[in-house]
Amino acid sequence: MKTKITSNVLEDISKRLLGGSISTKGEKALVVFNGSNIRLDKKLNLIKELKNKGMKTSLAFSFMAEGLLDTEKIINLLTPENVYKEADIFKLQNIAKDHSLIIGPNITMNTLSKVSLGMIDSFVPNLIWTFIYQGKKVYLDFTSVRNYLGEETKNKEILNIAEMYINNVKKMGVIEINDADYLEKVVLENQTHEDGSKKEATNMENKKVITEKDILSLSPNHRLVLPKGTIVTPLAKDKAGEMNINIEIK
Repeated sequence: MKTKITSNVLEDISKRLLGGSISTKGEKALVVFNGSNIRLDKKLNLIKELKNKGMKTSLAFSFMAEGLLDTEKIINLLTPENVYKEADIFKLQNIAKDHSLIIGPNITMNTLSKVSLGMIDSFVPNLIWTFIYQGKKVYLDFTSVRNYLGEETKNKEILNIAEMYINNVKKMGVIEINDADYLEKVVLENQTHEDGSKKEATNMENKKVITEKDILSLSPNHRLVLPKGTIVTPLAKDKAGEMNINIEIK
């Protein structure tokens, strides 16, 4: 309890020093953990940075995560508002109602394949599927998928299968994140203006050509404002239409 109180005080100080520019307005992220511990400390620090930017978080642990990860350490570090475990699968509707987005910092091949194929027979795949189904934002880091047991494979078929599942869930609306863009994608896409409208990520403002891959990196139902002279490929325009993304040229 003392650790949690101290951490909350330090978070508040950090937020004030950073200007407190993020308005959550009820936005709360559910961070889901699988059994992978690949570069987990780095991922935890990135989630901590999101909290320091003002994002409220809860944690959800899969059955494997409960057995393989130091959940107490993670909870003490991230000081979540709520903690959910495998048995809480029966509270699925209430969990989804209370959170606006999911962040998966260590998604495994097991979870990825289940979501891709619609096999939602356990807690974390069920959570992810529910959020996608309801049109909520889902941010997943596929580092653990591409580095099974901490190593990249030279087997091209395995790589193809992994990328196929990744592309499948991205087509469903999942947004891929990596170490370099947690803050850029998760925070900027969930900031609000003073009038309550959403701010948009600006990582494409310096790009001359916007491709279908760029559009797939965005979440559905967004407004993308681009500088005059930017070229948007036909496939990108088609994909934007499918995802209800409004493209505007300054």
